[in-house]
Amino acid sequence: MAPPRRRQGPAHHRGPALPALPLLALLLLACGDDPPTTPDPVAATIEILSGDAQRAVQDLPLEERIAVRVLDDANRPLSSAAITFTPSSGGQADSASVATDDGGRATAIWVLGPDPGEQTLTVSSGAASARVTAESLDLEAELDLLFVPATQAEMDVVLADWAGRSAPAEDLRVELSEDFSLGGSDANLRVVSHVVSGYRHYGVIITPAGAEDESLPILVYLHGGESGVSTADAQIAALGLGEDLRESFVYVLPSYRSEPLRHGETQWVSEGTSSHWDYDVDDVIALVNVAFETTPEAKPGGYNLLGGSRGGGVALLAGIRDERVERIVSFFGPTDFFDTWVREIVREAALRTPRRLTGVAHLDSTIVQPYISGDMPRSEARLELVRRSSVLFAADIPPLQVHHGTIDFVVSVSQAESLIRAMEALGRGPPDFEAYIYESGGHDFLSLEEAIPRAVAFLSQALGQPPA
Repeated sequence: MAPPRRRQGPAHHRGPALPALPLLALLLLACGDDPPTTPDPVAATIEILSGDAQRAVQDLPLEERIAVRVLDDANRPLSSAAITFTPSSGGQADSASVATDDGGRATAIWVLGPDPGEQTLTVSSGAASARVTAESLDLEAELDLLFVPATQAEMDVVLADWAGRSAPAEDLRVELSEDFSLGGSDANLRVVSHVVSGYRHYGVIITPAGAEDESLPILVYLHGGESGVSTADAQIAALGLGEDLRESFVYVLPSYRSEPLRHGETQWVSEGTSSHWDYDVDDVIALVNVAFETTPEAKPGGYNLLGGSRGGGVALLAGIRDERVERIVSFFGPTDFFDTWVREIVREAALRTPRRLTGVAHLDSTIVQPYISGDMPRSEARLELVRRSSVLFAADIPPLQVHHGTIDFVVSVSQAESLIRAMEALGRGPPDFEAYIYESGGHDFLSLEEAIPRAVAFLSQALGQPPA
């Protein structure tokens, strides 16, 4: 007999089966609490990556940004962490609060406060913090120390350095040789190159046609500015000398390292890093050596220098360093890098507002900023001023004629006045030393009335002619 059927009730819908939950989670659910979560990482350490222990003038920003990295308690970079930079002594940071990047890094520009001495920047993120220090310089006090008058010991160091330098003519090449019109007179022009201090240097040698061997003294023209030299400059020098004297010299025109020599549409650029006034002299002496060795018409033994502005300063220094220099004519050249005019130029550069004058950018990048930042000790910075100050070695300057205007806004007339005082203290005067100061004269040959005839008369003595 079949078993009785079970009576079926209405159908019931069942939902999907719940996944198995850990017992603790079930208990928590039963209690109505949320499951535990992993706590967010927090800042544990702040590393200083760069920018610590800098120097700058008070109230100026440091050259290098402050860079830090925030790490959590597992020593991992912490991104998106709020971070603050808090300077002391009235300084400023470029942002009061920033967030770290994906690598846990953040940076800030720190502007120092007005107080000289050590200043601090506190870097914070949560409970973590670190300190950055910087030295704030009292600029006037620093300048007082930098511009103390040079000592004999410092001068002796520079003299020893000069004595150890040599400028032989090495790996000589003639780049160009052609006929040339020198103020209307026939001449031969050569562009030559040679290696000095490991760099290839270019210059021009111009020889009047028909000259006998060893008959013409060398006249070196030293240009001003920073845009190089052109063979057209030789034409200007020849025209200034006039018809009677223009065929009386071998003309030598050096370029300075890193600057071009131009002839028509062609130019050659001397190698090496610029070194205003200092290694300019090495370039001059090396090219003169080439001229003596390769120019039969050049009168052996001595040579003469004519320079303006930067070139005037180079001429004076070359005359001190090379005993072969017989006489110099200098127009408005610098002589004294310890005077108040140079001090003001250095002050402006230290405040990062350098003047747009020849040589200032070079002095700023190689002396002023390294000195301010602490990368160049004061003793070394002072030697750089000494080696550019011909006035300190006035006793060693050969016969010299100086021209300067009272309203020269490029090179202050104080530079000529400093040299005049030094020469007077040595008892040097005409005809060994002549100085002409021109009222209302500027930084221009033509603004100095009678200067060119005076220079011609002085240079004519190189030919054995009596002074006019």
